[in-house]
Amino acid sequence: MIRLANPYFLLIGIVFLPFFLRKKTTFLGYSHLRLVEAYGGSRFWLSLPHLLSVLIIGLLILGLARPQWRTDVKHERFLARDIILVMDLSYSMDNNLDQDDGPKKIEVAKEAAVNFVQKRDNDRVGLLVFGDETFGSWPLTRDLDVISKKVERLGSTFYGGTNLVRPFGKVVDHFREMGQSENRILVFLSDGEATISSEKKEMIIREIEKLGIHFYLLGINLKRKESDIMEIVERTGGRFIPTESSVELTAAFDEIDRLEPSMVEIEVEGEIQELYPMMVLSALCLMFGFTLLRNTVLIELC
Repeated sequence: MIRLANPYFLLIGIVFLPFFLRKKTTFLGYSHLRLVEAYGGSRFWLSLPHLLSVLIIGLLILGLARPQWRTDVKHERFLARDIILVMDLSYSMDNNLDQDDGPKKIEVAKEAAVNFVQKRDNDRVGLLVFGDETFGSWPLTRDLDVISKKVERLGSTFYGGTNLVRPFGKVVDHFREMGQSENRILVFLSDGEATISSEKKEMIIREIEKLGIHFYLLGINLKRKESDIMEIVERTGGRFIPTESSVELTAAFDEIDRLEPSMVEIEVEGEIQELYPMMVLSALCLMFGFTLLRNTVLIELC
């Protein structure tokens, strides 16, 4: 498909080319028509300079309009899932996994999350972090190296206590705006609990069910007991996986990996090839040829 990048330059041609195409009144300096008949030149050679001038100007104007050849937009289909990792960065995640010794909770969570991300093939993964507030660290993407690097850099800053309402709101908005796969997976890594009002809880449950989100709560040193977050897990058909070590956390991610992926279709922009150099080069060649003819052949014929 051919398109013009600067179509407004064609207005120059519309305005000025009619002046060049206008037929001019010519005068032949002969006293008798028989002398004209005796002239051996062709009328084609008489009009050739004018035609070449119009053609050269037309090509230059077309070159200014920048014609481009664009290949068709392709649709790429592949099996994939949309996965959003939500990682707790409250102050408690800076504590050791074991109360006395061992690695910090955030370090264990980061290691398991990076391993999970690196095993993905065509999946799209996004990253959110939360404490008192929720921050979108990176939107859903197939560039999993970026997600891995983002996860690896977590832990230098922590954000107060645990607010569970805001991350759910961000997740729902992000899936609604950027989700492409029918399999939407929410992986929630947290070591804390917080009170969620009945109104907010019902809204979260309703939105998760509406979007068909598979909810996994990976509780780091978190026990199963009655709480608002556990009620959301149970009522949405999600899974709570308690983890107390890096091995258990890795096994939890492996369980999530067994979900069947769904088909995703994305648009891939076609390639663009500039055609204006061809127009300008053709105009220059015609100008050179015209100059050569005018100073050789046309001198003898005209």
